Amino acid sequence: MAPRKRPSPADRAEEDENEEIEVVDGESAQSNLRQDPRKRARLSYRDSSDRGSEAPSEDDVVFQEQETQFHTQQRSNNQSSNTAADNGILESVNCTNFMCHSYLEVALGPLINFIIGHNGSGKSAVLTAITICLGGKATATNRGQSLKSFIKEGTEAAVLSVKIKNRGESSYQNDVYGDAIIVERHFTRSGTSSFKLKSSLGRLISTKKADLEEICDYFALQIDNPMNVLTQDMARQFLSNSTPQEKYKFFMKGTQLEHLDGDYLQIEGNLDIIDQGLATILADLGQYEEAARKAKATLAMSEKHESLRMKITNMSQQMAWSQVEEQEQKLAKADEELVKITDKITNAKQKADQSSESYDAADRSFREADGVVKDLQLSLAPHDERKDQAKEEHDKAKADAMTVQTEQRAIKDYMKQSNERIKRAENDIQEELRRLEEVNGGSNARLLAEIEEKRAELAEARSRMDDHDGRLQNLEEEHRHALQNLERSKEPIPRQRKEVQECEERLNRLARDKGRQEGAYHAHLPRLLRAIREDRGFRETPVGPLGYHVRLLKPSWSGILEKSFGATLNTFIVTSKPDQIKLSEVMNRCQCQCPIMIGNNGPVDTSGHEPDPKFDTSLRVLEIDNDLVRKQLIINQMIEQTMLHDDRKEAVNLMSDSRLQNVKQCFTPNKNGAGSRYSYGWGGNLVENYIPAYKGTPRMKTDVEFQISDCRSELQRLRNELNDLERTQRERQTNVKNCEQAIVRHKRETRELRIEVQRLEGAVEEIQDRLDNGAVEEGKLDALKQGLEEAKEELSTYQASFGDSVIAKDKAAEVLKTLRDRMSAIDVETANIKAKIHKAEVKSVKVSERRDAALRDKNSAYAAIKQQEDAYKVAESVRNDQAHTVECFIEEASKICDRVRVDRGETTHTLEAKLDKLSTDLKAWEKRQVVWYFGVAGSPGLHMHRLGGSRHELAVEATRALKEYRQAKAHVENVEELAQACMNLLKSTLVNRKERWKSFQRAITARARVQFMWMLSERNFRGRLLANHKEKKLDLQVEPDATKVSKGREAKTLSGGEKSFSTICLLLSLWDAMGAPVRCLDEFDVFMDSVNREVSMRKMIEAARYSIGKQFILITPGSMGSVHSANDVKIIKMKDPERGQTTITFPN
Repeated sequence: MAPRKRPSPADRAEEDENEEIEVVDGESAQSNLRQDPRKRARLSYRDSSDRGSEAPSEDDVVFQEQETQFHTQQRSNNQSSNTAADNGILESVNCTNFMCHSYLEVALGPLINFIIGHNGSGKSAVLTAITICLGGKATATNRGQSLKSFIKEGTEAAVLSVKIKNRGESSYQNDVYGDAIIVERHFTRSGTSSFKLKSSLGRLISTKKADLEEICDYFALQIDNPMNVLTQDMARQFLSNSTPQEKYKFFMKGTQLEHLDGDYLQIEGNLDIIDQGLATILADLGQYEEAARKAKATLAMSEKHESLRMKITNMSQQMAWSQVEEQEQKLAKADEELVKITDKITNAKQKADQSSESYDAADRSFREADGVVKDLQLSLAPHDERKDQAKEEHDKAKADAMTVQTEQRAIKDYMKQSNERIKRAENDIQEELRRLEEVNGGSNARLLAEIEEKRAELAEARSRMDDHDGRLQNLEEEHRHALQNLERSKEPIPRQRKEVQECEERLNRLARDKGRQEGAYHAHLPRLLRAIREDRGFRETPVGPLGYHVRLLKPSWSGILEKSFGATLNTFIVTSKPDQIKLSEVMNRCQCQCPIMIGNNGPVDTSGHEPDPKFDTSLRVLEIDNDLVRKQLIINQMIEQTMLHDDRKEAVNLMSDSRLQNVKQCFTPNKNGAGSRYSYGWGGNLVENYIPAYKGTPRMKTDVEFQISDCRSELQRLRNELNDLERTQRERQTNVKNCEQAIVRHKRETRELRIEVQRLEGAVEEIQDRLDNGAVEEGKLDALKQGLEEAKEELSTYQASFGDSVIAKDKAAEVLKTLRDRMSAIDVETANIKAKIHKAEVKSVKVSERRDAALRDKNSAYAAIKQQEDAYKVAESVRNDQAHTVECFIEEASKICDRVRVDRGETTHTLEAKLDKLSTDLKAWEKRQVVWYFGVAGSPGLHMHRLGGSRHELAVEATRALKEYRQAKAHVENVEELAQACMNLLKSTLVNRKERWKSFQRAITARARVQFMWMLSERNFRGRLLANHKEKKLDLQVEPDATKVSKGREAKTLSGGEKSFSTICLLLSLWDAMGAPVRCLDEFDVFMDSVNREVSMRKMIEAARYSIGKQFILITPGSMGSVHSANDVKIIKMKDPERGQTTITFPN
């Protein structure tokens, strides 16, 4: 259908001539302004009531010009194609865990965008995401009261991202952000929220919301403008339920006229405040003027007795400068004191230099003496090695001699056995001779007696052999036990030798140090202590090491307490964290790391927490010279509740019978310097812990002679134990050899017994054969003789071996003697070296004592320097304070007068007495005076008046009042001049801006009216836009039938579709008057039928195309079948919602 011809402007003017409707002129009517990136352009409305009576003739002219301009613009827009803006529009929107979307990415077109989808598909979430991501409030979306309500169920955080185009010449900081600005907003259920501004490459640029607001201002992205971003609820309210007042509010907010109107109200309020402030200042000026007048009148009344006042003035001046002279005398004395202290410091430094030189010399002597001791001790080591080697050779030679002696004893036994065999052989030969003689005589009975005798001997020999075989197992068992005992005796010897060596070294250190504690600590400890003394950066000087401040009264407990305290005795104590950090730095610098504790100077009372006085405790056997050390040992080591008991059994009984009051642990000594610790465990059970012996140098002060004596006793005990162990080893070694020889003898005797049994068996068989055969054995005598010869040869061999063993024994004895002589010589050399070491150690101790004395003198000298320097600082501070006092006195006296000479003999006290008398006389006179003065109204009168002060005080008061009045008057004049200039400027500016605001108002209203009428005509509607700025109403009259002559119908009389179409035309008309680059509308067609929806859709697309470079985001639940695809129109279809619905089965 072709559009019907629209009424002319003259016809419209006739219809509107008697109504209070303002149709204003317009030059451009479109507030499409690009602002400075840090300034927001605002439009405002103020005092528009005077526009309601404008003559219709003027409106007709304005309206006709506006319509002509509009049609010219429409023809220009129709001829040119819509092009996308280079910047300020949205390219994409991303949502993560937002509302109903787990992840949503929407790519927007640069011009016209339709977002369609079924209900619940999340269309409105896109518009909500844009509003929230660009800094809008959650309540502005009408979708929730807080950000956490937009987080998807089942998740804890959401992320939104909007990409803004940023190209062209008017881009925003293109060198920083690039061709696009990415805005991200993160928020969680816990309430945290943050923004991130990123470049087109994803690089983080800023996290400040102020930067985001600056970007939105630059691109005119009016997210908080209800006409710019119409949410679903706002669109429903605007399209269907809005009243004329609400439409007017939408119009004012959308065009930002309301914002600028508020600024103008604020300017007028500031002008009122300036007027009020100026009135207040003028009132104060009157008070200053009255005070000055009264002070001047009072001063005039005191012009009497000038000579008395002159005397008082002179006395006051002298008194002021006499006080200055007294302070200057004190300053001179302070200067003299500084000179004296400076001389003392110079003398102390000279003494310190001399003491330092003496200490250096003593230190060099000590090092030389100590070097001699160390060299001698090093030279002693080879002698000890030689002695050990000689002793080892001696032990080996002694073992060889014992072996030779054992062999010699065995050879003697063999020789004895050989002699016995020879005797038996000779007896057998004699017996055989007798037998032969008897055989020759014949005697069978003798053979029977002989065989019985041999059989008895054979039985006895077999019995001996069985007994002998049974002893072999015992001998082997004894040998195995002897070997085991020997191995066990070897194991503790190296350990015992090491303990002896350590004890000797400890004894040497004690003898060398003679009570000096430095050797028990770190080698660089003296350097650390010197650095601490010289450092002035500590709040309080650190205390330490703790062992320096502890003396052990009972040296017998030294080892156990040293082991129990452990590293605590090496600890330093400070009283603050800065001192701890400072001390740690000093330790690092001195390369001497020690533990550091932080304590305080508060007292610790242990009187009610100690055990029975009859028991010794760690606290009672210690003498501690520092409260900080005592407190830390009480806190960390429980020394006040640690019982010391010499008898282990009695201590266990005491601890076991009942829980001792105020006893937490008990130490008892064991042998070898070790000890035991008894404490109450879980459930009150007694727990025992072993305390190893302390092997180091004592760190606590104690009786050195007792320690040396105790160490010597310990060394003697260890040496005796070592000798016992070595003697036991030798005895067990001899026992092993004896067992081995016993086994050898047993085997030899076994062979001999076996031979004896075989011989007797042969003899029995021989006699039996003789009895059986009755024959006389021949050749037996020769065999016996041959056996005799063999026994003699064996004896001769043993005799030769015995001679060799005698020679070997003599050689072994000679070797032993040589080794003993060698060991004796080594002992003599060792004794000489030890004597030299002792002599050198004595010398070293003496030199060390001299060095310690020199060190004490040096420390005393430096302490004296510090004392004098501290005294100098105090005196200097006193002198500076006194100099400041003199300056103050001079300054105060100069306020009274220039310097005057004080009469000889006058002091502050004498001048003060004279001044008091004169002042008393003057005050008595002043109180009796009758004076004239002027009242408040300026009329003179006679009054009794007490002046209330001296003339000087009155003069000072009058001068002060006059000065204050002049200052206040000058201030008021300056303020009046400045306020007048500012107010004139502000008023002229305000009038100018209000006129410009009214011009904008008229132009925008006219533009919207023309646009509204043109859009209605596209559907052959006729209507007009009624704007009453006085009553703040905006309404529309629409006649759907253009052929019908009438003023039009009100919106409430229209059908739903006609009303929605008309309101859409109104919205597009207002949009055309706005300058925002992005326009958003949600469900604009919710109340339209298909015809009105199609027309409205087409009309919105045409209006969007006329808006060159503007981006439109339109949300509709309907389909887009009637919209033809084009390059500038993009349709975004949302996915259908997942509702989880299934088919309902109905019963038949």
